[in-house]
Amino acid sequence: MAGLVLLSLLLISVLLTPQQISAQQCGQVQVLKQGLIFGGTASTPGMWPWHVAVFHRESIRRTSYKCGGTIINRDTVLTAYHCVVENQRPIAAGRLVARAGLFDLDVGGPTVQENRVFDVISPPGASARTFDDDIAILKMQTQFTYDDYVQPVCIRSVRQDIGQLVGAYGTVVGWGWTEQSTTSAELRQANVPVVSAEDCLASDRNLFSQVLTTKVYCAGSRNGTSSCNGDSGGGMFFRMSGYWFLRGLTSFSAVDAKQSGICDSHGYVGYTDVAKYLDWLREQGVRYEDPLQRPGTVSKPVPSDGSTALLRLAVDPKTKKFLQQHGGNVLLRVQLNGRRVESLFQ
Repeated sequence: MAGLVLLSLLLISVLLTPQQISAQQCGQVQVLKQGLIFGGTASTPGMWPWHVAVFHRESIRRTSYKCGGTIINRDTVLTAYHCVVENQRPIAAGRLVARAGLFDLDVGGPTVQENRVFDVISPPGASARTFDDDIAILKMQTQFTYDDYVQPVCIRSVRQDIGQLVGAYGTVVGWGWTEQSTTSAELRQANVPVVSAEDCLASDRNLFSQVLTTKVYCAGSRNGTSSCNGDSGGGMFFRMSGYWFLRGLTSFSAVDAKQSGICDSHGYVGYTDVAKYLDWLREQGVRYEDPLQRPGTVSKPVPSDGSTALLRLAVDPKTKKFLQQHGGNVLLRVQLNGRRVESLFQ
């Protein structure tokens, strides 16, 4: 956990660039946008830098795409529990690989960071058969390096009833089944609305009466635009106040009666409600950011007249060790570009 260190700012002339500042924030797309997902549209590289592909190393020679996942912090990915199970048996952590910064499943590229999983954590009641507690934490062997193509998403730290989002559109992304009856090599996206539990049940009572719980919500347009096979484990994201937040994990859907084993793209999809697992995530020591609840980083107003100020900043363990070795006296050079000093800490 980041430590709190007092820094004596002898001079504020700052050289931090906008990219360096934004790289420390969750839910921010670093790459400018250019002009699962069934009926969706193609994404572009870097548009969803927190979305990863989870692969199963079945043997030395065979590695297959399994599911999507979402980066929460440098060494943690969230996915669906059923994504880490094969034939109702848990897949060994060492056989799971997460690839971040990936856009095309077939091509890869220089933006891709591959990271092996060393631990899989799931709730005690998790079941790939009933989709109960369909959520899993993947702890990485090494940390991801944040850049334009690899970033963490935000998670709201306060409880928000899903009923408040009924009718609101979220975005789902994935490499899942498309209307061309094949999985998509390129990452795709689609906007779908959250629907009420009542509408969800009424659409397919046989299915949803068995799997719909207070920890699951439904979304979809029932027009052919939907999460589908291969999109499982990926997130449903909502943009609030300029930040992208993870709310749901693609979990289950009805099966198309005409295509065995393929989702019904005209039905609703069930999503694991991440908001219902905040306490569990904290118990597992998972760190995540909520910029809308972030406390101020400045303990006192920052003077703009060049005088010395005492600031309380959160730093990572490596930086803390460096500061302790140097007695906490650090000279920060900051390029203001006409801005007031106070704006750097708001």
